[in-house]
Amino acid sequence: MAAGRRVPLALLDSLAAGLALGYLARQYRDVLLAHGAMVSLAVVVAAGLALAGYRGFRTLERASARVDAIVADELSRRNRRPSPRPRP
Repeated sequence: MAAGRRVPLALLDSLAAGLALGYLARQYRDVLLAHGAMVSLAVVVAAGLALAGYRGFRTLERASARVDAIVADELSRRNRRPSPRPRP
């Protein structure tokens, strides 16, 4: 149910960002046209950094899940084995 509520909010955020970027593009049209190559390069670099950050986050998340599974397996094995020394 919570995932259904996130979609309209994400769409609203996208709309607001698009409107803001459209306004800025209209205000600074001359600068954008004069430095088109630099703006394009900046967009490509920003997209690459965002993708690298996302992939890095996902990789760390998967590694954390694997470590959690290994630790849980080790702890469950320890609980099944009898203690090496009898307790008084």
